[in-house]
Amino acid sequence: MKPEQRFSRDAILAAGAPLAAQRRAVRFQDVDAAGTIFFPRVFEYFSDAYLDLLLAAGLDVPGDLARRTAAAPLVHSEADYLAPLFFGDPVDVEVVLAHVGGSSTAFAHRIRKLDGTVAVIGQTVHVWVDGKTFEPVPVPEALRAYLTTPNRAR
Repeated sequence: MKPEQRFSRDAILAAGAPLAAQRRAVRFQDVDAAGTIFFPRVFEYFSDAYLDLLLAAGLDVPGDLARRTAAAPLVHSEADYLAPLFFGDPVDVEVVLAHVGGSSTAFAHRIRKLDGTVAVIGQTVHVWVDGKTFEPVPVPEALRAYLTTPNRAR
């Protein structure tokens, strides 16, 4: 694995119950001329599920961004496309693993078709920063507690 990678392909594929999940259908505007999902759209899907996780942890993401008190810019992202996704396909977008560092968080993502086929896996790494200075700050305690609760994060 590269230094940025926190999770192996096998770990993402084998992960159990998700930390956060969204059911959605691949939209018409999400596919390219070949009829399959346009590759950057999966990062939007990952981001939507990640935001749900932050909100479930009790973070006031809209407020923090508006007040510029905190942010968590993306410093690494990657995806592996394992099966095609077509317009109309219903999928589950899942955040399945998390790692909490001092000022960074890493998340593993998975997109599964409803028949269980894993179509996409990926991971993202975010560094928590002060919203005004962009200097690193500790991971918010509410998120750390949410992710380190037994049986919550893997």
